[in-house]
This record gives sequence, structure tokens and C-alpha cells, in this order.
Amino acid sequence: MRTFYSIIYTVAFCLAAPYWLIRGLFNLTYLKNLRRRFIGPGRILPKRQGHPRIWVWALSLGEVLSARELVRELDGAGADVVVTATTLSGLATARATWPKLPIFPSPLDFKLSTRRFLDLVEPDMLILIETDIWPGILLQMKSRNLPKVLVSARVSPRSFKNYHRIRFFWSKVLRLFDRIGVQTKEDKDLFITLGASPEAVGVTGNLKFDQPPVEDGPKARESILEETGWPDGRWLVAGSTHMGEETIIMNSFLDLWPKHPELRLLIAPRDRHKFGLTWRIIREMFPHDCAQRSSPSPTDSGARVFLLDTLGELARFYNLADIALVGKSWPATHEGGGHNPLEPAARGKAVIAGPSVSNFKWMYNALVQAGGARLVGKEELTAALDALLSAPGLAQQMGQNGRDFVLAHHGAVKDTLKFVSPPLPGA
Repeated sequence: MRTFYSIIYTVAFCLAAPYWLIRGLFNLTYLKNLRRRFIGPGRILPKRQGHPRIWVWALSLGEVLSARELVRELDGAGADVVVTATTLSGLATARATWPKLPIFPSPLDFKLSTRRFLDLVEPDMLILIETDIWPGILLQMKSRNLPKVLVSARVSPRSFKNYHRIRFFWSKVLRLFDRIGVQTKEDKDLFITLGASPEAVGVTGNLKFDQPPVEDGPKARESILEETGWPDGRWLVAGSTHMGEETIIMNSFLDLWPKHPELRLLIAPRDRHKFGLTWRIIREMFPHDCAQRSSPSPTDSGARVFLLDTLGELARFYNLADIALVGKSWPATHEGGGHNPLEPAARGKAVIAGPSVSNFKWMYNALVQAGGARLVGKEELTAALDALLSAPGLAQQMGQNGRDFVLAHHGAVKDTLKFVSPPLPGA
């Protein structure tokens, strides 16, 4: 297995290397991050005697946000926590969230990179958040007899299909984990079907439900409007959109405008590399009625369409929303799959998404059943929004239903800690 994987990984890395190098030429931070993923922290990280060192691995922004309360609990219990993230947005968010903890780029899965990282950091245990499973580091930790736990794990239908094609390989990978805490009973069945040991898999819930108390309500909304100079009105906040969805949403906004002239639209693209392109599209459709968060202007108070082109602010800006739209759910130039609807739901916002939400199937089904969300196709989007805008009480009730749904599912952090504690050294 080790030899087979090393060959495949090396070939894949070489094929991707030209893209990474070209991207690095335009973004030196990206190149520096890639270098640190090769060589590791660059120094031995001192350990606190008597405190188990827990390595928490989060892929990107979403996984870092999911891990917030888990890391806080581990740190508060006296664990020596080290966090790694793979993407630049994940690293930036991790450093802002835990300024006193050591934060590093996740190592590349070459034997020399993973071995060097383990030598310098000396973790007693790895907790992997949701996804980003790399066999190389798991094999390295197994050779050192170090516990490895996957938590808040899920399998999308697409991923399951791809994994199942090479089940002979993934069954061996999944059995490298000492424990696998999954989000739902359905996820447990899928992991076992892929070859995970039934004794190692348990349902511990979704860490995304257990987030710090949120600032919401009229005061939070007023604070944003005062800070930005943006106009009051009724707001649609379209979060985590992907290319093509912005046009779909803006066309609906144009159709709604004559009936709801007080309506405003905020678009927050998922990919920060698409901020510039999205801004050009907005300016083409609304050349005299648009504004962007990163470049405030005295004329912003007269705008109708706004671009949130800053990182880490979407959750807060959901406080503006009368209705929240969650992206990657109306396939356009992408395949869909959906994004997490819990941030707007936790703030009491009515959630609208497209029908393509397979990556969060259980969550959306449960939220729809609770009366906190609706899934509508792009052809029905304008009518669905008009119905809620014409009946504000209905949108407010949906928001309350969503908030109640989120509160009812708290407890994943507590269950996860119970689940991982037996293999935790010194627990």
C-alpha cells in the first residue's frame, strides 16, 4: 500500500507542480506556504511537560470554523494544542481565531515532509476535522504508535461513488484510524461500507452546530450599517456563491426590484480569487448602483447591489439579511453540492438554497423539515423570494424555526470529546 500510494502521490504532485509554481509567481505568500508544507515548521516546537500535545488538522476555512469550540475545549482542558491548515484562507482564519496557539501549514504527504513535521512537532495524537485524509501521514503516525482520530466526518454521494471504485485502497486507509466520529447514522453506514472497522465508527454529530454564541438582532444589523455607510432597507444576503450563481441571483433581484424598491442585495463569493471577476459582473449589470466592502465610497449609501470581498466577515454580515441565500446549490459553471446553511440559520434568518445540496443532504433535509429553509430551482427563485418578501412574518417564522433547529442539535463537541478521549495519552 505504501509503495502504491507514494507512486500515485508523486505523479499527481508533479502534474500539479506547474500550476502551483505559476500561481506562486503571482502570489508569493502562496509560494512561501508551499515551501513550509515541504520543510515543516523549521524548528523544534517545545513541549509542555505533562500536557498531551494534540495536533488538530483542518483543511480550509470551513473546517477551521468547525473546530473552534473543539480546540477551545481541548486548550481549556490543558492539552498542548497545535493547529495546521492547508489553504491560505484556513491559515489566516486559524491565526486570527487562536492567536496564542502554534499554527502551521499542513505538511505535504511526502515521506520526508511528514517525517520531518512529526520530528519537529512531536504530537501525541492527531485529530482530523471532517475531510482531507492523507494516507502518508497516517502511516507515519502508525509506525510511531500514535493515535489518529477523524471527527465530524461525512461522505457526500459523489465522494462515496469515487471512493467505492477503489474500495480495496480506501478500506486500508480508513482502518488506519483508531476512531472515526461521523455526523449521521447514514455517514456511519457509508464509512463501514467503504471498509472502516464497525467498532471504530461512532455517531458524534456535526461540529458546525456547536459554535460560539453569535451576535445578532437589530443592534448587530445597525452596527454594520453604521460602520459601512450602507443604506437601510430589506436585504438579500447571498453567501458562498460560485461562478454563474451571481448572475442567476442578480437577475432575480432585477425582477423583484419594481415590486420591492427598498430591496438590497449583498453577494459574498466563496472563492476569494473570484472577487475581481464577480465585481466586474456586478458593475456590468449595475454600473451606477453597486459598492464593494473593500473600497468604501461616499456614494455607497445610494447603491443597491454590494460585494463582500473580504475574508471572515460573511457570518457577521448575515445579520443584514431578511432572507439568506446559500450558494453552490444552483449549478451553473460548477457541479453544485451546497454549502453549510447553519451560519444564517443560527442568526434567525430564513434560508433559501438551490436543489443541489448533496454535500449537506441530511442537514438541509432536516432544516427544511423544521421549517427553517426552502430548496428552490433557479426558475422558481424569483417567485419564492417574492412570496417571503410579501409576507415578512413568514420569513421571520422561518428564521426562528432555523434558530431553534440549530440550538436543538448542540452537543457535538461534548460527544466528540467523549468519543476521542480513550485513545488520548494521559486522558
